[in-house]
Amino acid sequence: MEKKKVLDINQIIRYTNNEMSKHELIAFEKLLEDENNLNKFKKYLTTDHYIQLSKHDFDEHKAFKQFQKQIRSTKPLRKQQEKRNNGYLKYAAVFITMLIGAATYFLNKSLLSTDQNNTQITIQLDDDSPKVIRDNELFKEIKTSDGAIVGVQEKSKIVYNNNDGTTTNSTTSTLRVPNGKKFQLVLSDGTIVNVNAGSTLKFPTQFTSNQVREVELIGEAYFEVARNENAPFIVSTNGIKTEVLGTKFNVSSYGNDSFSEVVLVEGSVGIFKDKERFDKNKDQKLKPSQKATLLNSQKKPVISNVKAENYIAWIEGVLLFKNESFESIVKKLERFYDKKITINYQKLKNEKFTGTFDIENIEEVLNTFKSNTDFNVTYKGSEIIINP
Repeated sequence: MEKKKVLDINQIIRYTNNEMSKHELIAFEKLLEDENNLNKFKKYLTTDHYIQLSKHDFDEHKAFKQFQKQIRSTKPLRKQQEKRNNGYLKYAAVFITMLIGAATYFLNKSLLSTDQNNTQITIQLDDDSPKVIRDNELFKEIKTSDGAIVGVQEKSKIVYNNNDGTTTNSTTSTLRVPNGKKFQLVLSDGTIVNVNAGSTLKFPTQFTSNQVREVELIGEAYFEVARNENAPFIVSTNGIKTEVLGTKFNVSSYGNDSFSEVVLVEGSVGIFKDKERFDKNKDQKLKPSQKATLLNSQKKPVISNVKAENYIAWIEGVLLFKNESFESIVKKLERFYDKKITINYQKLKNEKFTGTFDIENIEEVLNTFKSNTDFNVTYKGSEIIINP
């Protein structure tokens, strides 16, 4: 008689981390047909990824029923998701992975304030009026008020003219990306910037040769900085300044959150505040896969080790949370889906959740939370109201 195969804990971890191939996934689901393996999987969900860490009334049978329901209703993956997950099945209710950072106050309200009611991406050069950027335009020249061409729009990206080293950075541009949208810039030095929803970035249209390259950010952006040892690159927010020569990192500094974050993906960055430049003898330096977090009440950032790729998942349209309060999650849902969400349920605000979402709409996301926490949702156009 053939011996029954026992589910291994490493298989469960590989499954919940989306690390299985198609063949491994088929074999894994076959193992779950055995009742002992199924119960083992349920226990793991209870004690780790499915559980709301602050709750004591978690129902493992209810959670697994919701899991099966989500598996049956799985939608086809987009091409970029197939590439990322290597063909893995999507399970919307599985609670896994990380939070994506957020931040502090406005750096310069007169120049960088973001109109949350504006639903259009805009670019503004110096004191000229903002120009609407429609992300379906294949080719559009970006011009100064005197008609000089400084860049070209290619759908959801603007590529600025290469700096020949003779121009100065007297012209500035301000990009405003509203909730529900993302945008990419290629700056004049070749630096690539992915700007997240609800964010504003101010930058020189042309950098001055061999001088400090500095941009100002409210919100969140991922930077791939073109290396130039003679011209350090500085990202300035109200909470943290980040100085680099050439590297990849994510900065998050939203005005309605209580902290700022910098996550280093590749290279090396210096973290400092309240002065012009980084001091290697006094200030903190990040290594790859480290995060600097600065609370509004703190004077010095806290450094921690993280899985850096989870902090840039938003570039591919993925929302990730880890042991995060519902109140904090709602802020991200508002930016991601361009909705106004009101919580009239004080207890729910402090409940902790861990989860990942990508292709779900806002109703599906909230229904996933409702599967473990009882609350009511009312939809009124672009406004969502949550009651007990």
